[in-house]
Amino acid sequence: MKNYEEISKECEYIDTNIDPPPPIITIQNHTIATSGNFITLTGLPKSRKTTFAVFGIASALTGKSFFDIKVNLNEDEKIVLFDTEQSIYDFSRQMKMLKKAINKPSLPDNFKAYLFRKYDPVDVLNSMYYVIKNNLPKIIIIDNLTELVINPNDVSESKSVIQFLKRITAEYNIVVICLLHLNKNNLMSTGNLGSLADRGAQSVLKVTLDKDLGVSTLEPILLRSSAHFEPISITYNNDLKKYEQTKTEKKDTRKKFVLSSLTSVDHINRLNVIFLNVKEWTYGEFVEEIKKIYGVGTNISKQQIIPYLLGNNYLINNKGSYSKNDKI
Repeated sequence: MKNYEEISKECEYIDTNIDPPPPIITIQNHTIATSGNFITLTGLPKSRKTTFAVFGIASALTGKSFFDIKVNLNEDEKIVLFDTEQSIYDFSRQMKMLKKAINKPSLPDNFKAYLFRKYDPVDVLNSMYYVIKNNLPKIIIIDNLTELVINPNDVSESKSVIQFLKRITAEYNIVVICLLHLNKNNLMSTGNLGSLADRGAQSVLKVTLDKDLGVSTLEPILLRSSAHFEPISITYNNDLKKYEQTKTEKKDTRKKFVLSSLTSVDHINRLNVIFLNVKEWTYGEFVEEIKKIYGVGTNISKQQIIPYLLGNNYLINNKGSYSKNDKI
């Protein structure tokens, strides 16, 4: 039986001044991550999320800035990469790209990389915890978070993974960078796992690929600790055999919200997240939750999404209090 008196004492707030933690990851001098937090880096497959992550590792290992990305890591601190989906050949190519970026013939001792492709999610999670506990890294990268669950739409399984992230960041005061796929049909994070990850993250970043130009762009979606930075675009120079920063096209690349593109499962996943710890919301509170979880503005929330959810019996409106219809 758990000692709830001890837990309560541990969690009780002590009224004292707490200095702001120094940033571990910055982009254009904007704070992206501090110790004890996780961030998400989202994008469609092959959009170059991993490429941006590799240059983040390179910054940590060299102390230099790559494409306006700066990762602060002392020489005696460690950084660990956990890959869950690449083949051994592609993983090896990624390590070669990292060695080229840091201009070293071999990887430094304070960097470790693991490929868990062939193992089930529960074994990967336990192995990751073992590595973290025994190596005490300052930063870890998980590529890809989706592979840590069997079903990203399962609320309980997804919540367990997010709780794992909260646990390791709290216990070991580390920064976790989570790479996460977007759905192709609506460009939203995959399932309940994606919704919960974005909701708990200190920062949510997105990578998009312009296939015609061969340009990948990193942009902020949500920064809890700073103002937004300007989008960063990179392209691969085939002549020089390296990535280069290029001008970001000043055009609205946001996909227009189309309510009909969302399936019943999409709506249920998002409502499960909104009502995960709360049974009822007032109208104003519910609008704000819809805006965060659906990634839309006030007008779309009020004029499209809420009327649709009510009209299709996803919601129950009881004198201005909104609750989820558990019969759906």
